[in-house]
Amino acid sequence: MSVPAGLRAHLRPLHPHETCSVLSWCPGYNGSDAELMAILLGDDLIGAIGYRVGDPGPGCCTFYLAVVVPERRGFGLGSEAVRAMERSTEVQGCRLFRALVPVSMGLAFYFWLRLGYRPDRVEGQRMAMIRCVER
Repeated sequence: MSVPAGLRAHLRPLHPHETCSVLSWCPGYNGSDAELMAILLGDDLIGAIGYRVGDPGPGCCTFYLAVVVPERRGFGLGSEAVRAMERSTEVQGCRLFRALVPVSMGLAFYFWLRLGYRPDRVEGQRMAMIRCVER
């Protein structure tokens, strides 16, 4: 599945050999059972999104990871990619979106706030942030 993220980036499933790159951009990532999508700019891998549809229940999609290589951050590419995944999963019936953000990552917290997600509750070492979409 290839998903156009916006005018600049697009998404496709992350290839197994690309996992090491993602881990180097996001040390400590532990969402191995999530689906991973590569964020591409042209043919270049510039980031990844980890998500799971149906988590925590029907009509929900949880994001476990949204990372862009440091030199490409701040240009809206991560936001484009998240919005593309939201659109893609809305077609599958998702209306509630959650992002699990490590409480130690303040910049990540503000990234999700800018996308309209609001704090819901703390789950262990992560803040669950949610956004609902009207039908």
